[in-house]
Parts: sequence; C-alpha cells; structure tokens
Amino acid sequence: MIIRRKRTAEPERLGAVVISGDVTTQKPNSARVRLGALALGLSALLLTAFPLVRPFFPLDPRSPDEALAVASPSITSARWVVAHFLAMAAFVLLPFGMLALYAYLRAGMTETRALRALAWSLAGIVLIMPMLGFETYVLPILGRLYLAGTSGIARVVGLIYLGPAILVFLLGLLFLAIGVIYLSVAIWQDSRLPRWAGVLFAIGLALWFPPFPRAVRIIDGFFIGLGGLWLMSSLWRATEDAQRNVSNASRSAALHHP
Repeated sequence: MIIRRKRTAEPERLGAVVISGDVTTQKPNSARVRLGALALGLSALLLTAFPLVRPFFPLDPRSPDEALAVASPSITSARWVVAHFLAMAAFVLLPFGMLALYAYLRAGMTETRALRALAWSLAGIVLIMPMLGFETYVLPILGRLYLAGTSGIARVVGLIYLGPAILVFLLGLLFLAIGVIYLSVAIWQDSRLPRWAGVLFAIGLALWFPPFPRAVRIIDGFFIGLGGLWLMSSLWRATEDAQRNVSNASRSAALHHP
C-alpha cells in the first residue's frame, strides 16, 4: 500500500495580496511603508520650518522696480536660500509619504479615493516645483545683480509673476489641495488611521499659499507638522499591527490545513 503524505499548501502570493487556504489578506510591504512614513514626517517637519526661516516682505510684481528694491536684501540672504531648500526637500519627500499612505489605504474600502489623492497630489507637486526652483536659484541672482547696479532686470520679476509661470504654480497648488482633500476623506472613511490627523494635514497643505501673511503661514505650517507627524507615527504602528495580523492569519491557516 502506498501512503501519500499531504503537503502543507504554500501561501500563494499575488502582488501585495497573500492567499493562504481560506484566508485572503492584503499585505503591504511593511519596510517600504515605514520608509514612506518617515518621509511623510520629515516632509511635514520641513514645511513647518519653512515659514519660520523664510524672510517675509511685500512683493508687487505690477511695480517690478519697487518690488525688487524692497525684496533684494531679503532674497539675497542665506535665510531665503535655506528656507527654499527646505521647501524643495519637503516636496521631494512628500510623494514618498503619499505613496506610503496609498499603499496602506488601498487594503481597505477606500482604494479609489486613496488613488485619486495620490494622483492629484503628485500632479500638484510636479507643477509647484518649477516656481520653487526659480525662487531658490534665479531670484537671488536677480537680487544680487540689482544691488550691484545692473539696470533693466526688474522687468523679469513682472514677466515671471504675471506670466504663465504663476498660472502653472497656482494650478499646482489647486491640484495639491484637491489631492489632500481626497486623502482626508479616504482616511476618515477608512478609520484605521486617526481621522483628525488627516484633517489637520489636509487643511495645512490645502492652505499652503505663499501670499498669505507670516502669521497665517506659521499657523499653517504647524497644522502640516502636527498632522504629518501624527500620521507618520500612526502609520508606523498600523503597519506593524497589520504585519502581525497577517503572520497570525498564516499560522492559523496552516493549523487548519494539516
């Protein structure tokens, strides 16, 4: 008589989905989600620091000569350059944070809204970055040339801030606002991450608007920082819990299928 030994079925993996026996679970890559959570928290901290470091001054591009005369001492300062490097680094890190949030939220019932949040936010960040680059690299050069007595360069300020570049920048801010509103709704409906963390983070990024006065920008930065750090810590803990639950589910399935 031939005795055939029953082999334990190996879990079948389909992308991020693990199927083991009668158990099907969504298993995001925990290491990547944690790295994304760290990127989210660091991005939020940098956006909090930005208005604290950045010098503020009136800038009316309709009167470029007067605007550049007032702005030149500030835009040539180290604080201006450092603040804008902080902002650029924040917007470089933010997509990784949004990807981590999407990777976590897609396991629930709000995958569609999470995907819209990711798409709109990434589109907004791409459109915001060119203006940040101009203010970081080009504007300080214009300020130094103006202070050195070079004539005829003030007109460039009006051409930039009253031309197509500002429309692209405003579209970027609008797209980012739409994205984080979708994100807040997805977090609220999913309910696994703290709802008010998503609301604070969304309010801060939706109202990230350079012409606002310094006090408003600082409060806005604290909203971003508080919401982002709260989401980071909750996402980190939730990922650990999800990984533990998947391991327990796999062990339970193995016990029921000898």
